[in-house]
Amino acid sequence: MHPLVKQLELTLPSDTTKICVALSGGLDSRVLFELARQLAEVQPTIQLRALHIHHQLSKFADDWAAFSQQICDLAQIPISIHQVDPQSLASASLEDRARRARYQVFEQELEEGEVLLQGHHQDDQVETLLLRLLRGAGTLGLASIPLQRPLGKGLILRPLLTTPRAELLKFAQASQLKWVEDDSNFEVDFDRNYLRLEILPLLQKRFPNTNQNLARVTQLAAESQQLNQDLAKLDLANCQLTEQSLNLEELLKLANYRQVNLLRYWLLSRNLTLPGHQIWQELTQLYSAQKDAQPKISWDKGDKQVEARRFQNQLFIAASRYFQPLAKDWQASWDGKTPVNTPAGSINFQLTHQEHQEIQNHFTLQARQGGEVLRQAKRGQRDAKRLLQELKLPPWQRQQLVFIWHKQTLVAIDKYLIAEGWQIIN
Repeated sequence: MHPLVKQLELTLPSDTTKICVALSGGLDSRVLFELARQLAEVQPTIQLRALHIHHQLSKFADDWAAFSQQICDLAQIPISIHQVDPQSLASASLEDRARRARYQVFEQELEEGEVLLQGHHQDDQVETLLLRLLRGAGTLGLASIPLQRPLGKGLILRPLLTTPRAELLKFAQASQLKWVEDDSNFEVDFDRNYLRLEILPLLQKRFPNTNQNLARVTQLAAESQQLNQDLAKLDLANCQLTEQSLNLEELLKLANYRQVNLLRYWLLSRNLTLPGHQIWQELTQLYSAQKDAQPKISWDKGDKQVEARRFQNQLFIAASRYFQPLAKDWQASWDGKTPVNTPAGSINFQLTHQEHQEIQNHFTLQARQGGEVLRQAKRGQRDAKRLLQELKLPPWQRQQLVFIWHKQTLVAIDKYLIAEGWQIIN
């Protein structure tokens, strides 16, 4: 077994049975595909397949897809080819749009427990470190490309991350492998290519151990980031109220750097986009606002948009859809006992009249319209708006509550408010 095949074997989780290679057709992925193929030969329990992303960005893109198909056909290994449209995505750079597009496919395609192999190597790691240094990244960014991370139902793994590209080239030549060259790799308009073609050769000429030393920096940064995460977990245990909210009184007891460290960890653990530098400053102002203020800020766009809101002594940060009200025209029928899903959650209780059980099965569920009234025992008819204010729920949650009607009478507002003569059974 070749040392690189052994390296792949040792990097894989011990219970791996399904492997998917991200195959572009370039040197890195071509070598990785061959290593995985050789490993599957000696471990017949492994189910191997490949995945090729057609980005539609090069006039040679069809040729690369055909090449990937050809080598998989020769090896009798299945391949899926997916065409994406990076131009349709919102992002600052074409590189990032292409990355987002292919990762969307990866996330959708990965099967339960499947490991997606990517061909990132030590040279890629060094380039990523330099890019992030020049953008002012902290330890999270300087840790650069992680060895592995969960994605969708599976796991992304980069088994060649500590291996220099020169070693991959040596293996490919010795194995007489063929691969394709991406013409965009030589365009210095791209920041990564500029570093690879113009800057790193100068550094390596002056400092021969440049790659090894910079790769070590990423390892040390990863260890520091792990310490940051350990601290964030301890702080989060003291501050978290719900999945979407923190206790501001506890958060503000922490030093500023621990507040930021906690928020970064909290957001990343829920797959929420981190805010940019300017937004971080606005966020600090938001959770330092007066208790009676209800400010909000947002970042990112589309289905990834994140919002932060302050309500009383709580900080809420979640995907924008978490704060969306029920549509005013939303309506559904309900029999009073069968669980039903709504756009804002589930109705999983039973609603009955205390004296007349037979009048069930005729409920209408609606969104709040405004002006509703509810008759409560010992309190008489009350304005729903005032009753909701008394609950001290955040304003957006009040707009998400389901109003339950029997004929023309409001008999309940979700599980929080019940009309006279009615009862909820959980």
